[in-house]
This record gives sequence, C-alpha cells and structure tokens, in this order.
Amino acid sequence: MTIDLNRGRSPLAVAATGLIAASPTSAQAHVKWFSNVVNCANTPLAPWSVIGTPLFTALLIGAVLALLAVFTVERRVLPRFETLHQVHADWKQRFNRSAAWLLRLGVCVYFLSLFTHDSQARIVLTPELKAAGAWVGAVQLLIATLVLWRRTVPLAVLGMLSLYAYGVWAAGWFHMLDYVYFLGAAAFLWLDATRGAAQHYVAFTLLRVSAGFSFMWVSIEKWLYPQWTYDILDHELHAVTMGLDKAFFVSSAGMVEFCLALLLVLGRLSSQVASLVLLVLMVAAVPLVGLIDAIGHAPLMVVLFIFSASQNRIGYRTEAARKGADLGHVLTFALAVPGFMGLYVIAHALAYPAAGELWTGGTLLGLAMTLPLLWRLVHTSPQLFPVRRRSWRDLGGMSPQPG
Repeated sequence: MTIDLNRGRSPLAVAATGLIAASPTSAQAHVKWFSNVVNCANTPLAPWSVIGTPLFTALLIGAVLALLAVFTVERRVLPRFETLHQVHADWKQRFNRSAAWLLRLGVCVYFLSLFTHDSQARIVLTPELKAAGAWVGAVQLLIATLVLWRRTVPLAVLGMLSLYAYGVWAAGWFHMLDYVYFLGAAAFLWLDATRGAAQHYVAFTLLRVSAGFSFMWVSIEKWLYPQWTYDILDHELHAVTMGLDKAFFVSSAGMVEFCLALLLVLGRLSSQVASLVLLVLMVAAVPLVGLIDAIGHAPLMVVLFIFSASQNRIGYRTEAARKGADLGHVLTFALAVPGFMGLYVIAHALAYPAAGELWTGGTLLGLAMTLPLLWRLVHTSPQLFPVRRRSWRDLGGMSPQPG
C-alpha cells in the first residue's frame, strides 16, 4: 500500500519529507546496470511537464531553502575552523600531493577487478558495457600495471580513453555522458604525471567538475526517465521505498543527489561533507544490490574519498567566495535544475534525432531553459575558475596560487 504524501499537506512539508526520506538512496545503484527497461533511444519526459508538477515544485522550493541554510551556516561556522585549518595545513598539503597516488592505486584495483571478473563476457568499463575477446582483458591488465608508475601513467590514460571510446562506439556518446568522471580522472592523472604541481589546480578542477557533472546528469535521469528506477524498485529494491509513493521517492532522490553534486563543486566545508555523504551512501548501497555495484563505483568512491579529505579550492578561490556568495550559489542551483534538464533534451535530440528533425519545438524550449544557466556560468567563471587562458591552452604554464 502506497502513501499519498501530497494530500492535505503543504508543499514545503512535502519537500522536507522528500529530502529526508530519499537521502538514504540518493546514491543508490546506477540504474543502467540493473534496470531491464533502459533504452536511451526512448524519448525522455518533457522537462516542463516535470517541473510543473506540484510535487517537483515543492521539492525544488525545499531544496532552495535547504541550500540557502547550508551556505549561510557554512559562512558563519568557517571562521571557527580557521585555527584548525592552520594546524592541519601541512597535513592537507601532503594529502593533496598523495591524491594522485591514491587515485592511481584505485584505478589499478578497479581494472584488476574488471580483468578477473568474467572472461567470457568481460566488463569493458562499466557493468552494462560488455565485450568478448582477449583484447579487453589485455588493455585492462596493461592499465592496471602501467598506472602504478608515474612515467607510464600517460600510457595507462591512453588505455582508459580507448575503453571509453569503445563505450561511445558500442553504446553511443549520449549513454556515456553518465561516466564523464572517467575523463576527469584521466585528465587528472595525465596532468599530474606530465605537469605535476604546475597544474595542480587545473587537475583538481577538472576532476571535481567532471564528478559533479556525472552526479547531476544521473539525477536528471531520475526525473526524465523515472521508469528506469521504477523497474528496480519494483523488483530488486522494493523494500527500500518503505511504502512511499514511487514518484515521490524517485523525484526526491534525484533532488537530494543534485543538491549534493552542487555542494561538491561549489561548497567549502559543505563540499567535504557532501563528498563524505555520497561516499557513505555508495558504500551502504553495496549490500543491497551486490558486489557489482562496488566494482562499478570503485573509481568514483576513491575520488569522493579524496574530496572528503581535501579542501575544495574552487569554493575558497576568491575573496567574494570566502565572504560567502550564498544567494549567488542558490541562484546557480535554481538555474541549474531546469538548465540541466534542457541540456539533457538537447543532447538527446542530437544523439537521437526523431525522423531527421532536430530543432523541434521541444528542443528549442530546452535551449531556452539552458541559456540562463550558461549565462550564469559564464558570468561567475572568472571568480570560481580564475585560471589564465594561457594556463588552459598551454598546460606548461604555472597555475596561480589559491586565494
């Protein structure tokens, strides 16, 4: 028996209940690995039909208020941690220098796990991508070996990119947008091996933004392809809903995940907390869905551990950020929710043009939803990512020191 949580309750009450109830599953197993109805070629729900529902509106209002509270509390609490930060400054610098080693070790263990998992239908890069042939195992074994030595890391990165390229060829580039964090990890390892400390900030920025993008993209799928998650809840994870309405449960889970992803990219102390929360939820999901979930999420778990133990230099980057751009970050979130939905619609239309028509009314409306977010990112990028253009174009230059 399901519970109608919308009846007789205020929108804010519905939103608060949703954000709390969904939090244990916001980092649940990747639906593409377990759902039997996943088909990216199917047309997603129209974003405006999702945003216009009372449930989603209530969840969005609740999320805006929650993030405003988080950024406000963070700004007031941070001065109390200044002394603690100074005491542990040397340790944090040593950890940052060890982050690449931790990621290299995680990549090694991950590809060894793929190599030993199943030789008949070998997992290529993620659990739903499989291929027969000895070449897959050979590439995985080479990656696991070469990534351990800094001088051979570029070769390991080329191996990672080749497997990602195979995923694009086999499943399509739209399908692989879920796994942009692999590209971020590859870029991080490449820059660390070839440029070292000179591009430390750029490497961490690419890794953090790619991970945040992946979490946001997957959360959008919970809203525009809810039937994928419904299929898992109806079979493998029926008890997880605790009797809550599925639409309410899935929409809430997507909102929690999107909020945590935004904090991961823009937060300061909250970024470390969000990373730890996502990591704990991923680990907690393993007993529910099995070892394959741990294998598939292993690289991302390592990345989240690195983020949970290190400061987000994006969040601390400028004087304005240190003083707290609370309303600005909340505005970014409010624009990012419809903006990412519009971006999803545009990407889907590019990947699967219906009857040869690309710029339909729905696609144009998706573009209109995306433009405010793009304007916001362009407007704020000099503050959040103040890296000289030459530094990105010519990665041999020195990266600026943190503010």
